[in-house]
Amino acid sequence: MMGTIRRRRLRVVIAAVAVGLAAGCGSGGTSAQTDAEGVTTVKVGLIPITDVAPLYLGVQKGFFNAQKLKIEPQLAAGGAAIVPAVVSNSNQFGFSNNVSLIVAKSKGVPLQAITPGVGIAPGNNEACQVLVPDDSPIRGVKDLSGKTLAVNTLNNIGDVTIRAALEKKGVDPGTVKFTEIGFPDMVTAIESDRIDAAWECEPFVTSLLQRGARSVLNNYAETHPNLAVASYFTSTAYAESNPDVVRRFDAAVRQSLEYANAHPDEVRKILPSYAKIPAEQAAKIKMIAWPTTFQRDSIEELVRLSQKYELIEKPVSVDDLIQEPKG
Repeated sequence: MMGTIRRRRLRVVIAAVAVGLAAGCGSGGTSAQTDAEGVTTVKVGLIPITDVAPLYLGVQKGFFNAQKLKIEPQLAAGGAAIVPAVVSNSNQFGFSNNVSLIVAKSKGVPLQAITPGVGIAPGNNEACQVLVPDDSPIRGVKDLSGKTLAVNTLNNIGDVTIRAALEKKGVDPGTVKFTEIGFPDMVTAIESDRIDAAWECEPFVTSLLQRGARSVLNNYAETHPNLAVASYFTSTAYAESNPDVVRRFDAAVRQSLEYANAHPDEVRKILPSYAKIPAEQAAKIKMIAWPTTFQRDSIEELVRLSQKYELIEKPVSVDDLIQEPKG
């Protein structure tokens, strides 16, 4: 039954991509929009969360301007909207978790990851956690069996890594009921006992911890110590038509990632400008890592887990998924 539900959800996602492709057929192709001064304007599909702070910081620091790029952020709730927008060329680049990209690639969607987006590393791995109220009878991970656990999107990087982490801890993931609730709404849901546990990401982790919640599972860290969580990507057609633009975008993003890693205080200061996080909360949230190279072994693990939990029918080649710009 669960496999049938997953396959239905996959068909819905791919149908959305197909609609995006159809909508983009008359959008003017994939040529770059460059002005008389040689500045190319690109639209980038983003989620307004901590993870994309380096891009905003890079814009502020002039890294993209130095590459003659003008960035127009296009905010979305998640990869389900960003993938079809990029494939149809409504957006030229996008940011998405790697499980979404793996699933899309497995279905033949013409996209490629070009630049690391966000991940974890020892010491920076607590930005996403499974939390329970302080008075919850759930005292440890084994107590999650038979309970209802909320994730922001079903059959994605959240529950894929939670299932893997549960198994490592000796808990049958089939005994946990997953339900889909948006990150902001989980705070109320868990405090009103609508759910037993919530998989939250910053800034909501800190918000719940300040209200007395407890962490019972760090699913990212349990899955892989250097998990590659998300990447920046583009469509195959855009990459083939505009290799120099892709190269310049990649260079600016990687410079932004390096700067963000070295200046966490500046990351915290820029968060309120786009993520609607109060400055006092931004100063306290747990930071994530921004690797400047692809953690390929961890992406291979995500491919394996995606197949194990029936999100994809056959493995995806990481070399086909990741196409880093040359030069």
